[in-house]
Amino acid sequence: MAQRFIGWLPAVLLLVSGYCTPAWGQAPYIATSQNYYCAESEDEVSMYCNVLAYDPTTDVDAWTFAWTPADEVSDPTAQTVTIAPATTTVYTVEMVAPDGAVYTDDITITVYPVFSVITDAEVALCSTVGGQLEASVDAANAMDWQWQPTVGLSNASIPDPQVLTELTQTYTVTATIAGLGGASCSASAQVDLISIFPDMELGDDIVACSEQTVTLDPGLPVNYMYDWTMDGAGLPVLDVTTSGTYGLTATSPEGCVNSDVIIVTFTDGPVLQVPDSATGCASAGLLIDAAPLDASTGPYTYLWSNGATEATSTFYESTTAYVQVTDVGGCTTTATMNLEVLPSPEFFFPTDSALCFEDFPDVQHQLSVPAGYASYQWMDGSTQPTLSVDGPGVFSVVVANELGCTTERIVTVIDFCSEPLLFIPTAFTPDGDGLNEVLRVEGRNLVELDFKVYNRWGSLVWEADSIGDYWHGQGPDRTHYVQDDVYIWKAKYRHYTDPSGQLSPWYQATGSVRIIR
Repeated sequence: MAQRFIGWLPAVLLLVSGYCTPAWGQAPYIATSQNYYCAESEDEVSMYCNVLAYDPTTDVDAWTFAWTPADEVSDPTAQTVTIAPATTTVYTVEMVAPDGAVYTDDITITVYPVFSVITDAEVALCSTVGGQLEASVDAANAMDWQWQPTVGLSNASIPDPQVLTELTQTYTVTATIAGLGGASCSASAQVDLISIFPDMELGDDIVACSEQTVTLDPGLPVNYMYDWTMDGAGLPVLDVTTSGTYGLTATSPEGCVNSDVIIVTFTDGPVLQVPDSATGCASAGLLIDAAPLDASTGPYTYLWSNGATEATSTFYESTTAYVQVTDVGGCTTTATMNLEVLPSPEFFFPTDSALCFEDFPDVQHQLSVPAGYASYQWMDGSTQPTLSVDGPGVFSVVVANELGCTTERIVTVIDFCSEPLLFIPTAFTPDGDGLNEVLRVEGRNLVELDFKVYNRWGSLVWEADSIGDYWHGQGPDRTHYVQDDVYIWKAKYRHYTDPSGQLSPWYQATGSVRIIR
């Protein structure tokens, strides 16, 4: 029996007794569109006697063909036939050439049976999480499986996937015969997965005002059975007027059971612990905290007489203040208090300052506050109204009056000298002894710099644009050192006029430097 290939590809060579195969070809053979057939399919199989493979010059019309079993092919004497076999069948053809040579070939067409997918049309579960879908076929062949859509399934390529999520979904399951050619032999079925009663929610715990009635409604159909923890309560909804824990067990008509519990708290409003009156100092302000001690009916909202909306509020003037506190149930409590705010010391104290300590080493700088207050406390322990400052730093003082109220002031002093300085040596000795080897541009408070050195003929030999640059005495092309001589330098620069970074106009300076070796 010859092997066959789909798409009219040639079978292996079949030798015919008594005849020689021409050198240019092979023995005639059967080619087929496919080696299998899905029973009762509308797509018939085509078979073709390929005699041109034997002799490309042969007269095909002079050949004769005889197919068996003759009653199962479309024309038992035709070169090309179609078949729709009911069972797996071996087809044989006798091919007679114009010269009388006889060739035979046969092919087996495998027939896959008609089958159905067997599954429940509807799978209703109290909760689909952990449930399972099942399908089978009424055929013995091995099958490939596919569920569509794949959402919520543990494995969509097996006949019995597990359901991983809570959902109501319509699935289509398809079984396809595994193996050669079986991919087109398939059957499908539809499954409706229904989540009957996956969960029940009475909602978050409730806080309500004492005069209110709270209605607990699970939002379920009226044909469910309801069992509330209150005696005699069996309706879908429950009206409550007293604080307590309320539970419900509900049962669907299919027997699915779910339960939930909710806590209902009735309140006359938040219980506040604020003073009827309070006294404080103006510098720190008078801080009042209206947060209720019992946080169980929160979160709370606050509205103070000064417009504040937090749990605490600070007052800097004497007043009659009030606060309104509302709990999560909308129940409100208002408290009023008399607040006396005592004056704190008020005095001038310098803001952050810049002092030039370097240029004025003999000047004694002082920070001072007015005399006459009850006490003074500087950060270094000093207790006088004044403090000597001999360098930069952060300085603070606390001043107290006779009422015991205090005021603290803090100032930051930086070292800043606005006058710029440019330092250029008058000579240097680039002789390799390690002493005074370079001309180094030094300075203070120089921000933008244009520094140039010229020889006695006015040619530029070196230039720099920043403090710290240095010259070894090499020429402009850096291939040699300049000769010992006097050189003229010219500088243009700008500097900061204040610590904020304000720039000065451009200034110019000039001088000379001698190279000595």
